[in-house]
Amino acid sequence: MTKQPDADMDKGGAAEEALRLYFQQLGAFVVRGIKVRAGKDHVTDIDLWVYTRASVHARHIAIVDIKNKKRAKGYERLIWLKGLQAAVGADEAIVATTASKEDLAPFAKRMGLKLLSSQVFKAVMARYSDASDRLASEDLEKMWRSVKLEGSETLAARMESNLVEIGLGLSFTALNIWIDEAAKLLVHSHDHERVPAAVARAVLLCASLVAIAADYVGRSTAFGDPESRRAYFREGLVFGNAADGAASRYLGFAERVATDYLDKTGAAAATIRSGFQRAVENLPIGPFIDFFSRPAAGRELIEAAIQLEAAAFARAAPNLAGLAPEAKTIIGLLIDYAGLDRRKFLRTPDQTISQTSHADAAGREEPDSNPKGDGPTGGESKASDIRSETAKTTLETLTDKKKGPDGFLL
Repeated sequence: MTKQPDADMDKGGAAEEALRLYFQQLGAFVVRGIKVRAGKDHVTDIDLWVYTRASVHARHIAIVDIKNKKRAKGYERLIWLKGLQAAVGADEAIVATTASKEDLAPFAKRMGLKLLSSQVFKAVMARYSDASDRLASEDLEKMWRSVKLEGSETLAARMESNLVEIGLGLSFTALNIWIDEAAKLLVHSHDHERVPAAVARAVLLCASLVAIAADYVGRSTAFGDPESRRAYFREGLVFGNAADGAASRYLGFAERVATDYLDKTGAAAATIRSGFQRAVENLPIGPFIDFFSRPAAGRELIEAAIQLEAAAFARAAPNLAGLAPEAKTIIGLLIDYAGLDRRKFLRTPDQTISQTSHADAAGREEPDSNPKGDGPTGGESKASDIRSETAKTTLETLTDKKKGPDGFLL
């Protein structure tokens, strides 16, 4: 039985949801409804953003424009989509249209675009329009609009801003932003949600973006030795950019100043370098560096991203303790980074019931509970920012699945 569109979802939204499921069935990580901005101006939207792990060292990003209208302007949309592809740096652009009177294939090929014909589009709609186990983006946004964060800002507005970063490109800058945002939202969920709800779903989606960004920026070091990978992620997470050797330049400058003006023996310079390395190891991002630089991190990260996104949109209430090992590892790292107790979030329902019963019997409240959410905890201050080859086509099915290990990956 075909699922009826949500009251807040038009036919275009239903088509986007069906195609999102289609690409997800091919093993891709998909985000729907990304706003593209130039400064503070809203330029346009990306209907679907599709991320695929093509090989150990190659990733493939495609954008999809979907027009489910009787009078879709096919040729104009092709030209427009080509420009959008260049603006967001996508490897491929796909247009899905119901326009059957126009033969768009020759023009699409001339523009270097992929075309999902009206026949294929309708077949996808017929097969994937039923997603009874998933919430639509409209459902999630409706939940988020009812949650106030700071001042008059809603959770929906915050998440819209977080998704805007995708259109700017996957980078260490985006990775750092999503780590900080996920940590802040974890603190808010800890303080204001008796059980995981709308904010926890936002945490899961931000965590999926953390995994995707880490996978993308780490692709260039896939064949590097462990120490070079650690250095790469250390520079990127601390300074926001690992490609230009920012950390080496800053350290070199400090060492030269110390040698020229303080201690010409070089002892002060050596102290500066060793002190910097110790300080980095003690930063809350240290566990992220360790995990992201693992040799098998790429496959684990893409699997974690897909699992976290599915949990964010699941109709069932969020259950962080029930996540798969890869996803739970990312959540655990974020909880530690936020300065919170993992037991608060990763406790199983049975454990919660047992501890609550013991607490009632002892005539006291459960130590980790915060039912009313009256204000911040010490974790909030710890969630502050730490810094102010060829690709397969997206339409190919990825079959090289790997079963994750039992328990935590770390």
